[in-house]
Amino acid sequence: MEKRERIRNKALELGFSRIGFTIPEKIKGDFLLDWISRGAEAGMAYMRRNIHLRLNPKEIFPPVKTIISLAVNYYPGDVNYRRTKISRYALARDYHRVMKKMMKKLFSFIKEEFAGVEGRFFVDSAPVLEREIARKAGLGWIGKNTMLITREYGSWVFLGEIFISVELPPDEPFRENYCGTCNRCIEACPTGALKPYFLDARLCLSYITVEHKGEIPEIYREKNRGWVFGCDICQEVCPWNRKARITALEDFLPRIDPSPEGVGSEGDFRRTYRGTPVMRAGFEKFKKLLTLVKG
Repeated sequence: MEKRERIRNKALELGFSRIGFTIPEKIKGDFLLDWISRGAEAGMAYMRRNIHLRLNPKEIFPPVKTIISLAVNYYPGDVNYRRTKISRYALARDYHRVMKKMMKKLFSFIKEEFAGVEGRFFVDSAPVLEREIARKAGLGWIGKNTMLITREYGSWVFLGEIFISVELPPDEPFRENYCGTCNRCIEACPTGALKPYFLDARLCLSYITVEHKGEIPEIYREKNRGWVFGCDICQEVCPWNRKARITALEDFLPRIDPSPEGVGSEGDFRRTYRGTPVMRAGFEKFKKLLTLVKG
C-alpha cells in the first residue's frame, strides 16, 4: 500500500488530476457490441477491429497485473467564441504528446519503486476502453453523453493508462451514476446524435469535423452551430461542469484563436496549428468547414 501511495503522490506532483488502480479483468462488452452492430461508429473502422483486445486488457499486454488510470483536467476557462468555434481541448498543445511525457516520467518512477517491472502506457494509442477502465478505477462515472464525468473536474479530462506487471491493491469502482433524471446534454445536441448513454457518431459534430472522411454530411451544413473542429455543446450544458476548475497545466491553456475567420494558405495553416489537435483535420477539410460555417 505504501508504494501505491507513493505512485499516487508522484502522479499528482507531475500534474495529473486523478489516479486510480484497477485489475485487468475481462470487460463485459454488450454496450460496445450493440454500438457497433447499429453502425454508430460511422467511419471509425478501427473500432470494429480487435474487439477481443478492447474487452480483455490482458491480451493487449499479457504481463499486466495492475492498470493505472490517469486523468488530467484540461479546462481552459471561458472562451470568447464569435462566429466559428474550435473545441476547447484543441486550443492548446496536442494532449497525446503532453500526457505521454507525463506518463513516461511516472513510469520511470514506478521502475525505481519496483525492480524489473514491465509496463506499457497508452493515450489513445491502443484498443483500450479507457472510460470503462477509469470507472473501474474509481475516477468517475460514464454519463449520458458517454463521457467520463468526475466530481471534481466534470468531463473536462483527458485519460491515459499505464499497464504494469506488478499487482497493487485496486481502488473501488465508481458504482454511482449522478446524471439522475437530467437530460440536458441530449436535449442540447443539435443533430440528435445523443440518446442516454449512446452516441451515434454519424450525427456527431465532433466526429464529422475531426474523424469523418469524404463529403461533409448535409446535417452538418444545416446544424453546425459554428463548430469547425470538435464540439463542446454536451459538456457546456452539463451541470457537473458548472464549477469547473481552470487547468493548472500551461500546456493546456489556449494558444490559438478559438474563432478563426480564415485559414490562408496551407503553409499558414501549418504554422498556425502546428502542435495542436487541429492538424488532424488537415488543411483542405478545415478550410471547407470554415467556408460552410461562414456561409
